[in-house]
Amino acid sequence: GLGVGAIVGVKLFEIIGPVAFFLNAVIYGVSFLIYRFGVADPAGEAQLVESEHVGVRRYVELIRASHVWLLAPTWIAVNAAIGVWLSQSVFQLAKGDPRFPDQALMAGFTANQITIAAIVIAVVFGAGLLYWGNRFKTLRRTTIIGYGVAGGAVLVLAGVVVNHFWTTAPLVALVAVALAGGGLFVLAGATPAALGLLADMSERFPADRGAIMGLYSVFLAVGQITGALIGGAAADWLGIDGMFLATLILL
Repeated sequence: GLGVGAIVGVKLFEIIGPVAFFLNAVIYGVSFLIYRFGVADPAGEAQLVESEHVGVRRYVELIRASHVWLLAPTWIAVNAAIGVWLSQSVFQLAKGDPRFPDQALMAGFTANQITIAAIVIAVVFGAGLLYWGNRFKTLRRTTIIGYGVAGGAVLVLAGVVVNHFWTTAPLVALVAVALAGGGLFVLAGATPAALGLLADMSERFPADRGAIMGLYSVFLAVGQITGALIGGAAADWLGIDGMFLATLILL
């Protein structure tokens, strides 16, 4: 969903401008129709709805449980690293910035160029999701997350090389592009591994799984909002190099 939105959004903005944002309302409407008419309630759902719901006191108790916090710092930091790019990447790639003439990625790209790059990134990331999603039987989830973070670091460092050597040393930059693709492929594994770890963790609270998922939805939002703020400040400071630096620190 994020990938398709990022890819389509660039072209929509080029064609119809800021009005493209309001198409989100249509997408939400389609989502609601799927939820309302296309999904059946699971067995026992009616009984659960009639039972007592989780209150604020129970949320406080869950937050105080150390087990709930096992994944939270990683979850927030990784989502902040993603938020750096979700909020800033297209803007920085498209506008260009004369303050950073040595950064090839800030030369100002067309909507078609950004869209093609986004499609390639989505394909590589999707392949990584499929590959690492089938490795849970042989590798621990924390191991896959560790690999993913390391892959993200390789991606960032390779991106810095591309940013500074694309015009002066194209062969070096092409090698870096290949390394960045490999890093992205490995980074993709962190997503299903983190979700799997979250599911495992929620099993310790069988009566509060919905509340656990609710808390981690909040943590996800905190991470992405924090990443958006950091990404904006970093881009103003050092351009895309600043975004790479912020991502590396968060990873």
